[in-house]
Amino acid sequence: MTAADVRIVLVRPKEDKNIGSVCRAMKTMGFSNLFIVGRESIDRSEAAITAVHAVDVLDRAVRCESLNEAIEDSVLVAGTTRRRGKWRKYFALAPEQLAERVAAIDGGTCAIVFGNEASGLKAEELSRCHLAVRIPSSPRFPSLNLSHAVQIITYQIFRRLEGGGETDTFRPVSSGALDSLVSLMIATLSNIGFFTQGDPREMSVFLRDIFARATLEKREADRLAGIFRKISGLIAGGGIERKGIDP
Repeated sequence: MTAADVRIVLVRPKEDKNIGSVCRAMKTMGFSNLFIVGRESIDRSEAAITAVHAVDVLDRAVRCESLNEAIEDSVLVAGTTRRRGKWRKYFALAPEQLAERVAAIDGGTCAIVFGNEASGLKAEELSRCHLAVRIPSSPRFPSLNLSHAVQIITYQIFRRLEGGGETDTFRPVSSGALDSLVSLMIATLSNIGFFTQGDPREMSVFLRDIFARATLEKREADRLAGIFRKISGLIAGGGIERKGIDP
């Protein structure tokens, strides 16, 4: 399963600007297949205001008369809903659980169906879906904007399909490297006369405890080391006047 195999289906969307926002939410997560059910026309100029650089998704959107038309070739159809009821699904997956199901599919199209902004999916529309997905939200104000719901679902699927995308790897500095950094800092402070009345050993413990508790990342430690090496170089070159500085 890839992003190209995932289809976002909007059923009876009410606002053109919401459609544009959905396009933007989709594109930021790498999805581009949009199907729109029950809208004879869309004001492109209105939708483009919120689509911004995702108007290409808007322009390629497929309009369908019925939900059946939009999902007939899909091997998995998930309907988003927050409502429960006698004629609705008994069980709903969380977004991350849906993402796992989608990622496990080997071939075919997966359709994620979103209802009208005001009323969501009707019971008969939800019944056409293989399963339901519910986004947890505060009971004080449980309703999500349509594009926000699309963003949450597509984000979870993107993370599952792409392994999180391009994210930084946190590399905590080793204990030995931390000792070297503190030693460099203490030596530099000594060179400018910082310890005329203080104890460098006590300062070493103080600095090491702070850095250990902060769990420095390697690049952070490298930058700190670079700063103190530059200070040492300025001292050696006469760029910094040696002074007695009390701790």
